[in-house]
Amino acid sequence: MKGKIIVWLAVTLVAIGWDYYRHRNLRKTLMASGTFAWIATAATLGVTMRTILPLFAVHYLTILFAWGALLFYLWRGKYLWWAFALPVLTMVTFLGLNFLEGSRYE
Repeated sequence: MKGKIIVWLAVTLVAIGWDYYRHRNLRKTLMASGTFAWIATAATLGVTMRTILPLFAVHYLTILFAWGALLFYLWRGKYLWWAFALPVLTMVTFLGLNFLEGSRYE
């Protein structure tokens, strides 16, 4: 699992660096780097959802979708903000379930 994460990190950082090398667009590079940091943070926080397996699976599908949207942004230049907000929905759902049902999900 750790090897896949390192490959994921390396591929993304190389893609961001390669895009900056080609276009010299600092704004786009900073947006992509910040978005990547957000995706990595959301993926790390998603580990807490392992107690509800279907929600955990949906969360990681939204993480993969957001990562694909980041690569789409690097390739086409179109920033799909809603794709990066999708992992928030699963985290809010988890917190809502925890609020309604108590702490049995911890």
